Amino acid sequence: MSPSPIKEDFIHYLWKTKKIPKDLISTEGLSIEILDFGVHNLDSGPDFFNGKIKVNDTVWAGNIEMHVFASDWLKHGHQHDKAYENVILHVVYEDDLQSEQLNTQGTIPTVELKGSIPKSYLETYLNLVQSGSEIPCKSLIGYVDKNKIDLWKYALSIERLQQKSQLVNEILQSKGMDWEETLYIMVARYFGAKVNLDPFGRLASSLPLHVILKNKDKREALDALIFGQAGMLDANYTDEYFQKLKTEYNFQQKKYGLKAIDAVTWKFSKLRPMNFPTVRLAQFAGLMYRVSFLFSQIKETEDITEIKQMLVSQPSSYWDTHYRFGQDAHYVVKTTSTEFIELLLINAVSPVLYTYGLIHDEQQYINKAIQILEEIGGETNVITKAWKSMGISTKTAFDTQALIHLKNNYCNEKRCVACKIGHEIMGK
Repeated sequence: MSPSPIKEDFIHYLWKTKKIPKDLISTEGLSIEILDFGVHNLDSGPDFFNGKIKVNDTVWAGNIEMHVFASDWLKHGHQHDKAYENVILHVVYEDDLQSEQLNTQGTIPTVELKGSIPKSYLETYLNLVQSGSEIPCKSLIGYVDKNKIDLWKYALSIERLQQKSQLVNEILQSKGMDWEETLYIMVARYFGAKVNLDPFGRLASSLPLHVILKNKDKREALDALIFGQAGMLDANYTDEYFQKLKTEYNFQQKKYGLKAIDAVTWKFSKLRPMNFPTVRLAQFAGLMYRVSFLFSQIKETEDITEIKQMLVSQPSSYWDTHYRFGQDAHYVVKTTSTEFIELLLINAVSPVLYTYGLIHDEQQYINKAIQILEEIGGETNVITKAWKSMGISTKTAFDTQALIHLKNNYCNEKRCVACKIGHEIMGK
């Protein structure tokens, strides 16, 4: 059987919004009247709990399960799952089983929606999910009230913070609920941006913060620890600076029992020199030299400008004339830019503060996390440019984070029926 353009979430949408007739005929020829559509279940088990139907003249109460094809019931193994024994109705787009018994309790009435879905909803849905545009609603979004889009953007920004907080929680749990260590790892990750995010994360995880703090007043030792753990001191460059770092790292490595990550994981290809991992590592070392107990300082600081200033860092002077070890370059002081600092605030600082507020039930830190995003200008990238071309304005990072989340988690997956914009379009 060829794949259907219809997805199960569309059936859920039709059912939740009661866009189908209440009076139906099952594929077995039974009269089915929907008395109660039930409650949507977002966890495992049947799709809708506590539904109520009238089968001919008998009222049935129980759960309702939905599939694109009736045979999906068997493919998903529901016939062996006790959680599905109280299913009173099987709602499908297409019945390809012809009244086959679905479980040990007997034949469950099956309702086929194919042919019962209002034409306008079906056509609009197919236009969205079969759209060739990277944003499925590109040609239709003009019909949606801008105020409703703004409300949806707010919800999406919070959803994105919640998504990021899951990673923060994972790191926090792995580090014994140490908030300083957690922010240290989060900040390190985003020094790597997209391309070197994982190596930076592994570097920070392999280099405990307490080792950094014990050496924080020794600039050369910090550089050695960070470049050594990055696996970048195994070469044999003749630079005096490189040789000093190598000697220092050998000492620190033995002292703390450190194990470097593999240098081959670092990516230089297609990056501007300013974004080379060597430059970012040098800047990260500069930040560790300037700031101790970063989380505590940020937590207690109200002024966003002051927090930005905390994240300013400048590498050792060697990097004024280098982008890589052993290769001279023109003189450029490689202080972290405002744009880069704002990315750290968006991706590391704000999510950690948000998570702290959630865990400790302290709204002030949730508000502070949101405030940071609202006081930073909107990001400019491929995604935000695409939305701008559609007339969707963005003033702050709170706005752009919403649209990035929308594109990555809804548009890319063609989850139009889970999107409030999709709802509005299909409701027109």
